[in-house]
Amino acid sequence: MGLSGMSRQSGVRCLLKEMKVKSAVSLMLIASMMIPVCSCSSDSQTVTVSHDQWIDSNLFENIDKMATADIKDDFAAAVNYEWASQQVADYTYPVAMYGETMKTVATNKRAMIEDESFQNKNIELVRIADELFTDWEYRDSIGVEPLKKYLAYIDEIEDIDDVSAYMIDNDRNPFAISLVKLDNAFNDNLDDCQALIITKPKLSLDKAEYYVVMTEDGFKKRDNVESAMQYMFGRCGYSDKEAEKIINDCFGFESKMVNLDSSDYLDRTVIFTMDDAVSKAGNYPLKEMLDHYKIVNCEHCMGELSYLDKLENIYTQDNVEGMKAFFKVRLAMEAIFYLDAGCYDAYKNSKLDRANKFSERVDLDSDYSFFWLISQTSLTAAMDQAYLDYYFDQNTYDEIHGFIRLIKEKYEILINSNENLSEESKKALCNKLDKMRENVLVPSNKADFTGVEFKTKAEGGTYLDLMCVLSRISNEHVGEIVQMKCDRTFWDIYDSGVSTTATNAMYDRTQNCIFIQLGIMSAPIYSPDYTIEQKLGYFVPIIGHEISHAFDTSGIYNNEDGKAIQLVSSDEMTFWSATSTRILTYFSGIHAFEGSPTYNMSSQITGEVVADIEGLKVSLMIAEDYDNFDYDVMFRSYASYWRVLCTKSEQITLIQTDPHPLEYLRANYTLMQFDEFIETYDLKPGDGMYLPPEQRTVIW
Repeated sequence: MGLSGMSRQSGVRCLLKEMKVKSAVSLMLIASMMIPVCSCSSDSQTVTVSHDQWIDSNLFENIDKMATADIKDDFAAAVNYEWASQQVADYTYPVAMYGETMKTVATNKRAMIEDESFQNKNIELVRIADELFTDWEYRDSIGVEPLKKYLAYIDEIEDIDDVSAYMIDNDRNPFAISLVKLDNAFNDNLDDCQALIITKPKLSLDKAEYYVVMTEDGFKKRDNVESAMQYMFGRCGYSDKEAEKIINDCFGFESKMVNLDSSDYLDRTVIFTMDDAVSKAGNYPLKEMLDHYKIVNCEHCMGELSYLDKLENIYTQDNVEGMKAFFKVRLAMEAIFYLDAGCYDAYKNSKLDRANKFSERVDLDSDYSFFWLISQTSLTAAMDQAYLDYYFDQNTYDEIHGFIRLIKEKYEILINSNENLSEESKKALCNKLDKMRENVLVPSNKADFTGVEFKTKAEGGTYLDLMCVLSRISNEHVGEIVQMKCDRTFWDIYDSGVSTTATNAMYDRTQNCIFIQLGIMSAPIYSPDYTIEQKLGYFVPIIGHEISHAFDTSGIYNNEDGKAIQLVSSDEMTFWSATSTRILTYFSGIHAFEGSPTYNMSSQITGEVVADIEGLKVSLMIAEDYDNFDYDVMFRSYASYWRVLCTKSEQITLIQTDPHPLEYLRANYTLMQFDEFIETYDLKPGDGMYLPPEQRTVIW
């Protein structure tokens, strides 16, 4: 997620970012789940109740207003006021329950690192990295010398053969920079293995489109890069003129790469062999790269064939200086995080939007930065394995599996009781539910760093030296994965996109698999000591939410094996689409605050709204099995889960780009759908939390 992953709007809303990075599942939810519309007149389907009177209880500036909220009129504001009144802005973690859970995980990691009684290879490597990163006195003492060392290796390049040698020399190329990027992922056409992905490398401006048509955002990105690189190269002894030439030559060569194929789209339906890829690459040394990383037997590749096919056109002696400039800029951009305080300041300052007078620099907690940077490398496997060894609890694991079993039982009841489904469709959906895989807390493999050695601070080691080792391990691991047999539910501990220490849970429709990560099963979201009411309010709806995505209008087009096979008839799908209109009509009428944008009728929030409702529905079905159940505790717990505080600027971005509604809406709109909630608080027409039965979203 890049360093922007340290901000709330970039992804740490966690739950409910269901997309796995590797599988790139785009949940384009334009209609609802399998939802029959209420059997009522056309007049009754027109939403007439507006809840604009709810306080936007996710805004810092509205905390005082929350003090007067009544649970019958604005449940989220009333329940969360006491918590909100005690909060202050935190620029590292979201001011939210899931932000508190992220802090718990970070605190746990720090305690584990500092517990000298805990010893194994994984934690040994993490501790070396921790010392090299967090000892600012040491980092300041060596300054930019580590970068100068590796820039000098690039200066030694004289011809195209030198370029070929450099790209696969992990001792001289700490970030394994080359003209292609290797990765791995599942593919619909493969049942028992993963595909090798071969694409363009990471570009300095991030998006290929910025090299074709320079947009306002592209100009800002270029300005940021130029600012940081001028500083970095100046620190390393280059004159302003030399630095400017390197930067311009880099952009020029990157433009040539993009001109070969300007698309950022990866077609995951096309499979080709390794021999096909090598043949397409022509004189570009792809085979040497694959051999170097021990990738010798892979008959299933996917990627940018058009780019590979034309790559030899720019892999020439005439472009050596451009390639050297590209290597230097990419090296300096990656290294800027790991050098001294001056470089860190240059990076942070370069991120400021100089056209925005309100743009402010934000410095993040050192531990958060370190743990995030680790998660972007193969060392994430060592950290996660150590965390599992230190904190894994079998009782928690068993309890989560127990709730998954209960949720599936309730879903089966819902499916079979749906009068709008044919028997054939019911059978297909129940089969998908039954065969849904469950990746809970523990990945499929274990981290193995046998024989891996890092130079310590005492030995004169630097973080760039460490990255030489980690980049090699990362590419070698890609080779291991694509050359082994594994089913579609394989959870790779080296995959930073699904780190088990992330505060997250997700569903992957291409695998028909849910992921419940250890990070989200931490306080305050989870505690083994919670009452059943708290559990059914806090984390059980999370699990139900994820399972529900198997049956939304993206998931319904994938069968029990995750393959693209529609499970119900087109007529049945058409019948349910009316509920999507119902939800969008409701949300399009809500203004979070004066001047805020509204959700438009093309918004993708429908599937997430339905998943929230369905997750709470199955939790309520489980609650029916308990005598003397306290619904008040459950509903307050549910509303507490969605406690969040942020700014108007953040909310505008969320409304415009996030497929999830704002959290106060996720709490209030979901709760008001259920008779149990209405009855618990004796709600009547006219109460702000009352929604007439004919206007509720009736699921299944």
